[in-house]
Amino acid sequence: MSHNFLCPNHRQWLATNPIAAHTHLRETQDTGQYYRDQGAWQQALPYLGCAYETAEIVMSQADRQTSSKVVDFTATAVLLADTLQKLGQKSLSLAIYDQAQKRLKPELTLSYQQPKLQRCVIDCIKSLALGAGFHQKFMHSQTNEEHALH
Repeated sequence: MSHNFLCPNHRQWLATNPIAAHTHLRETQDTGQYYRDQGAWQQALPYLGCAYETAEIVMSQADRQTSSKVVDFTATAVLLADTLQKLGQKSLSLAIYDQAQKRLKPELTLSYQQPKLQRCVIDCIKSLALGAGFHQKFMHSQTNEEHALH
């Protein structure tokens, strides 16, 4: 991804402080959602970008993966991708969906002894694929409409 929302020092600090990372995830996701609710997409972007990167850190820190961490990661990916879509950054939006799916795929193997968790990971990957498909369809229909207007 071309954006790095967390600076290296902050990323390192969050990686070594699980409680702070979890708190930061909640705060940035909530703030980003607040701005989305206001239709302030540009203001939401840095918060949701930080939430997405922090959710990945939280998921990586887990000695034992949980469904809530996988769902948090997926939710932040969807929020970020949708915000990028609303800002007209369609290729970055699709890249987030793709990147998030690739990040979750190894969790399938790691969760083979936990059927509920594995089902959650599969559902999250499917949700990301559906989101990407929706945005691709939306992009295609907008392009067709623009051509029809000319």
